[in-house]
Amino acid sequence: MNRDSIEWRHIGEDRFNRIVEALLTRMYHHPSLASTVEVIDGRGGDGGIDVAVYVDGKVDRIFQLKHFPEGFSGGFRDSRRRQIKDSFDTSWTNHRPPKWTLVFPGNPTIPEGKYVTGLGKGKKVTPTVWGRARLDSELARFPDLLDWATRDSLVETLKSFGQETAALGGPNDLEDRVRALHKLADTRSPYWGEDFSVSEHGFTKIIRAKHPRAAELEPLGFRFNVTTEDPSLSQSIQGVLDYGARRRVSIPGAAVSDFSAIGPDWFREDAGDVQLIEIPPEDPMPTDHNTRVTLEFLDDAGFVRANHQGLLTRKSRGQKGIAFTALFYGVFELDAEIPFEGPSAGNLSVSLVTPDAAVSDVKKASRVLEDFKEGATIQILWEGKRLLRAATDKKAPGLIDPVTELLIDDLLVLEEKLNATFVVPATLTNRDRVMIRVARLLVEGWSTWLPPGVSLTAETSDDPPEKLAGHLRARTAVLMRNPAMPIEIQGSKFNLGPVIVHHPDTVVRDWETVVQTLAEGAAVGTVVNFDPQGEQLIRVIPMSGEAGTPQLAGWGLPDIPVPNLEQQNTSDVERIEEYRADRCRPERHDAGTASVLESP
Repeated sequence: MNRDSIEWRHIGEDRFNRIVEALLTRMYHHPSLASTVEVIDGRGGDGGIDVAVYVDGKVDRIFQLKHFPEGFSGGFRDSRRRQIKDSFDTSWTNHRPPKWTLVFPGNPTIPEGKYVTGLGKGKKVTPTVWGRARLDSELARFPDLLDWATRDSLVETLKSFGQETAALGGPNDLEDRVRALHKLADTRSPYWGEDFSVSEHGFTKIIRAKHPRAAELEPLGFRFNVTTEDPSLSQSIQGVLDYGARRRVSIPGAAVSDFSAIGPDWFREDAGDVQLIEIPPEDPMPTDHNTRVTLEFLDDAGFVRANHQGLLTRKSRGQKGIAFTALFYGVFELDAEIPFEGPSAGNLSVSLVTPDAAVSDVKKASRVLEDFKEGATIQILWEGKRLLRAATDKKAPGLIDPVTELLIDDLLVLEEKLNATFVVPATLTNRDRVMIRVARLLVEGWSTWLPPGVSLTAETSDDPPEKLAGHLRARTAVLMRNPAMPIEIQGSKFNLGPVIVHHPDTVVRDWETVVQTLAEGAAVGTVVNFDPQGEQLIRVIPMSGEAGTPQLAGWGLPDIPVPNLEQQNTSDVERIEEYRADRCRPERHDAGTASVLESP
């Protein structure tokens, strides 16, 4: 045997079978694509199967392994061809495979190839032969398998040359040696790979699966005791044992004792002191093959009263049963634990991830929570096939607090009115929250107050400067039309339309400078800032909608009340309505403009 190929004719039957079984498993076992491989131990009777490939649960192909290094011609013709035919007939009788393949360690002669293909005459099956050339070609696609299959001779060669003492003389020698050592370590198993690192703090090794059936084909394990008073940690560990891991579980080294590794020789070692044990979750489902999960709620007559579609994200298996997680609307996660058998009804848990999720998705997910009523009958289907039917024993927890629910409702209204899409923010200042609420009230036709820290600004019209100056020197009430009510939500600026703003008591900021500007003849277009005085807030009234002053509404935010509500101005209704009616006349054209600005 050399480093780059396998001398198939010269390896023993056990070695031949093991390499071919590993190769076929790597080629065809892809559960995410509904393709699985089963390797049969013939000691109990193989039923005409050495290796079977299943697609969607049905036999798609059978491989029959025959260790015939000399082929099946000449002196071996009669006995070996009879063995091949017996294996084919048994496979056909028991399984009716569409494809059947003989695998042996030589290359078939022309008569041998014709003999195998002739076995399918009159049957709906395609027999083929894999010999040395096909095995070499397929194995070359998986360098780690080839390295593993040729590892024994390579290890002996390295030992004979004493490579462990080579000097690191060149600038890249260390990197090259580490890479080579990593590659060598990766050949110790066809199913598991090893990644490692070394630092001043010690040696770290990570065992990774190179094949989806690695845990079944070459089991690895650890034995240790855990002593902890943390009930959540105990529950997490028990959950992994019962149903497998769908979330990472970390066990501190202080809780671990008597740690040892169980498995093949390359895996067993003395671990020494343990600082931390992490049990990683099963790999997520591949994004290129979505498995649809349907969550149904049934009425008393067994009909579906609510239906929700989600995608399978993880699945796992433990000693007690199977488990899976599914994601609905991108934010609602259902975790199910289903026992194989017995009186246990299994467990369902739900969670919701709202920050930065689309408000429309969160609203849909909230409907799922509403369907989880005590005693509700639920049904779970995977791609149309029923997996579980059970009754809930309690109502789902309130995963969305009332404050967040109100925010979602406000944003949904604004999405419709402003033709926009928003997300549920992870954080929000009180001022931004109030402005979102104010925006909803205004687009729905309510009058309300702006939050504190807002002032008014206007451009002067063509009134005589001396008249304007007289008003600007004194505290005054402000009632003005604002042709555009701007609001910024999640980085986008929207116009809520024309509004009237009112405050009963303001002073002009820097009035001396403004009066001087007017005295110099700049009466038109001078910018004037009005700062509200006292505890009262600026009132804002939409100009669109029915005649009459819109009804005044508070913010209605349970966590942010209107400050000093009892002192807020609710009078001047007649004056505001008169002004509103005047400014809403079609022939009215204001010379000046006004807008709302935040105070510096």
